[in-house]
Amino acid sequence: MTVTVNSVKDLFAVFTVTMSRWVMPKDAQDKRDHPTFPAGPDNGTELSLDEIAEHSGVSTRSIRYYQSQGLLEKPRRDGRDARYNAQHIERLTLIAEMQERGLKLEAIRSLLGRDGNRHRSVTDWLGLDEALRDRWVQDQPATMTLTEVHRLLDARPKRLVGELVDEKVIERQADGTFLIPSPAMLSITLRLSDAHVNIDVATRAADLLRRRLNKAAEDLVALFNSETGRSFAGKGTPKEVSVALEAVRPIALDAAAVILAQEMERALHKLASAGIRRR
Repeated sequence: MTVTVNSVKDLFAVFTVTMSRWVMPKDAQDKRDHPTFPAGPDNGTELSLDEIAEHSGVSTRSIRYYQSQGLLEKPRRDGRDARYNAQHIERLTLIAEMQERGLKLEAIRSLLGRDGNRHRSVTDWLGLDEALRDRWVQDQPATMTLTEVHRLLDARPKRLVGELVDEKVIERQADGTFLIPSPAMLSITLRLSDAHVNIDVATRAADLLRRRLNKAAEDLVALFNSETGRSFAGKGTPKEVSVALEAVRPIALDAAAVILAQEMERALHKLASAGIRRR
């Protein structure tokens, strides 16, 4: 394989500039608002099946199904009448919130356990959910006018707008504005351009990193998930998992930077040992 001096310089520029603004793969969905039910009954107050259905917004059929699946504790019986309390309201709220987050009933059952008495509070589970969905980088899509894009380019040639559109770093909209899917990646691409790295090379390097890191991120999550409650996050309670993730976040980013730097150094040394043919 023939490697030119220019390609080595481009590769090194991709490494040094990208690592100065590390961006991990992110979830593309924004957090959604969650519906809230009216305040539940006091602990001493009990409701009939029809009353709890009206109060919670969950159909009587769904309530019976949740009971049959062990998702909802069976009610106290008063003769032939079922009597529900505040804990049933809280559990129904929790199930609805988890469904709103995209979890299927099978996943919810796995989280809560089949024993209806294994109750966890809504606050605990939603706190864990927030920790799992929390962004690792503050990089929200933005919309700019052509004038704003030109202002962002500053002294750079205006022809870069077309190149950025071609490489989908920015997207031209029907109304003439430009969608910036990732302002952070746009900033990195422009800085790479300043380092004499062509925009197509910068986007190819970013795609390469994302593909490799996507697999690494999936494997790391699987590792931490399998070890939760054993050698990760204490006993694995929602609070302990949330605290552990918050602590791991900066360490993981630092570790990724160090490991990539080490691997870049190894690859460049290997290239140097093989010899570089100049153009």
